[in-house]
Amino acid sequence: MTPPDQTTEAAAPTYDVDLVPTLLLRAPTPLPPLTGRVSLGTPVVRPLTAAQAAEGDGDWQGFLESQSGQYDYLLLSLVCSFRPTHDGPPFVDAGIGIRLEAPDEPADRQPIAWSISPKKRAVPVSPSAQLKLTAKLMLVEAGVEYAPEQGGREELFVVGMGERDNDPEWRFSATAGTPLVGDESLALIVRVPAGVPARAHITMAATVKQRRLGLIPYRAELPPALRTIDFR
Repeated sequence: MTPPDQTTEAAAPTYDVDLVPTLLLRAPTPLPPLTGRVSLGTPVVRPLTAAQAAEGDGDWQGFLESQSGQYDYLLLSLVCSFRPTHDGPPFVDAGIGIRLEAPDEPADRQPIAWSISPKKRAVPVSPSAQLKLTAKLMLVEAGVEYAPEQGGREELFVVGMGERDNDPEWRFSATAGTPLVGDESLALIVRVPAGVPARAHITMAATVKQRRLGLIPYRAELPPALRTIDFR
């Protein structure tokens, strides 16, 4: 069963993101920011309800009904685009983090990432790849599996982590055969105590490789529409 109301993230406003270099003592002059290399779509948040499951063919209706009054579940999704360049330094790696919080709530009533996607992948996948939900609202990428070669060294393109925690993240790494270029879809199911106001704070960082200075770390300056997302 695909998540309900599968409006594509491409319909959400997309923002170009400026990457600002961290201070480097070995740089003779301050480095300029990188522009036009990364864009992020505005995160889309959809509630998941038993009524929605009942309208489709989902087998997670019973799970949501069992959680009614205790927890709410939300689907958060976004698309990140890494753009190629003919004369600029290539990306070596990048990371996108999401910190979940419910202000003024105790530690045992904070939101968590119930499930994330992707978790592990060796090659890029088109953002059109469909997500499925298992009976307990675990995200599964339809038709995408990770199967390392026997005896071969793992070269992972993306790794997701932080499931069942409040600070999930995805780390992307260019490999010998796969540059860090193209679109990537990210999604997570957020579990929030029923009725509790919650929000997500998004951060992004990247590393590029310059011929003269080597590896240069950058952090993203995100606009307010991307930096903090209110769920309610």
